[in-house]
Amino acid sequence: MSDNFFPAPNEDSIARISEWAARSNMLQWLDFSATLENGALRFRLGFAERHIGNEFIRALHGGVVSSFLQTCATAELIGRGRETDNLKTISVHCDFLRPARDMDMQGEARIIQRGRRIAFLDVTGWHNDPAKPVGKAAIAVRLF
Repeated sequence: MSDNFFPAPNEDSIARISEWAARSNMLQWLDFSATLENGALRFRLGFAERHIGNEFIRALHGGVVSSFLQTCATAELIGRGRETDNLKTISVHCDFLRPARDMDMQGEARIIQRGRRIAFLDVTGWHNDPAKPVGKAAIAVRLF
């Protein structure tokens, strides 16, 4: 979707997201990063031992997964030109579909609906295969 509210992502999008992530201790803790692939933003959660929630099966903590998905939604809007001061998450519904293993996680956010004041996004996170998602989230963000 490209319009006055959300222009298509480009190389400047990566710079804006990287600058935002560099200012956030939480995003550094998550080892969050973004790339531009085939005209779409792709996000990465770099695995670290501190992200493990269940030592027995070596699964990522659910809070890490949901934080990553929420961060993907915000980063998508920042990458499309929204200022961080003008965004506030107002609703997150996260579904955990399979165990999140001890490896990097990828994510993509898709803008479903937007208005002048609210944007609705669907976010998906996976390990190696986008067809086998670890988690999905429906997120609403207030635009100021």
